[in-house]
Amino acid sequence: MAVADGLPAHAYHASLPGGRASGILRVYDHGLVFVRGDGSIGVTLPLQGLEIKRGGASNRLFFCTHAACPGWQVYTADPALLAAPALANHAALRALGLQRQQQHLHFWGLTFGGLAALAGLLFLLWVSLDGLSTLAARNVPPDMEARLGETVLGQYKIGKDLMDDKVALPLLKPLTAPLAAALSEKRYTLRFHIVNDPAINAFALPGGYMVINSGLILRARHASELQGVLGHEIAHVTEQHGVRAVIRSTGLFVVAQALLGDASGVVAVLANAGPLLINQAYSRDFEREADAEGLALLKRARVDPRGMVAFFRTMLEEEKKQMAKIPDANARKVMEASRAFLGTHPDTPERIANLEKKLANEPRAGWRDDEAAFRALQAEVRRFVSENRDPGAAP
Repeated sequence: MAVADGLPAHAYHASLPGGRASGILRVYDHGLVFVRGDGSIGVTLPLQGLEIKRGGASNRLFFCTHAACPGWQVYTADPALLAAPALANHAALRALGLQRQQQHLHFWGLTFGGLAALAGLLFLLWVSLDGLSTLAARNVPPDMEARLGETVLGQYKIGKDLMDDKVALPLLKPLTAPLAAALSEKRYTLRFHIVNDPAINAFALPGGYMVINSGLILRARHASELQGVLGHEIAHVTEQHGVRAVIRSTGLFVVAQALLGDASGVVAVLANAGPLLINQAYSRDFEREADAEGLALLKRARVDPRGMVAFFRTMLEEEKKQMAKIPDANARKVMEASRAFLGTHPDTPERIANLEKKLANEPRAGWRDDEAAFRALQAEVRRFVSENRDPGAAP
């Protein structure tokens, strides 16, 4: 019996015009019959002793030969040959099937092995991406970071009430100058600004720009508490957390490019990073690093580092007040339990515990006394807030 009407095929033999002919291949119980295009039979290859091998591009062709028909080679690309009933138990096809199975296993083994190796490489790169982004960030020129910070600050200022620098800077200098002088690397010029905002917060931008909320200044109880927060924010600048976060978001290609000294890709990304930097939520690792580096800076500046811990306690009190405003007790418990896991900042009690451990052997006395300068700053900020209070806001 033949396979349907035959399979498209070609044959090679010296007796054929040009040594080659096209036609169809029919499979019968007694053998394979190659029928030329003009309808004449070219050759019959008996099933007994028939050899079938794969070949051609991607092994898509089936080459059929027989010792009784020397010089003849018939081939087809139609896989229906494998389904021919007459060949179901043929030794040539069994061998071919085993060979094909081995090839498939080899192919998929190589494929899955390659994918596993690639996945492993990508995982290792992802794990080390923070370290790579740190190295890449050092290739960003300081003046470029400063221009970026200035641009982002300009965007932030729109619609905000900022204290006049001529008033703010002389008041801030006695508190910030010791911190600036204690920096181990003079890569950045620190620039401080005060904004009329009741939120207890401050944030840092690349290049040394920092914004301090009026709410932070008025809520702090001592100079060392404000300086503790500023030490933390300065550490965000010196450790390039903003730039590193942006670089990490660009992917491995840009990171690798920057590592090789070509910062053009990073520059292009940083040029559009304003919204990201203004609303930046640093990773927990960055926050812990800023706590540790900020603490070291305070000690070098002879500012009581316990002020940082004291302010975190103030923040903890504020968190408790906010939680108390949630009427449902179960909802409060859920919020408290999930806060440490869902927030990007380490949980406040955790930060306090970590810092107190670091300060266990620090002396209680011998630190700077900047209280007079701090009280003068608070008085001016209080007046600034009063003069710029929204008439419709609650007193």
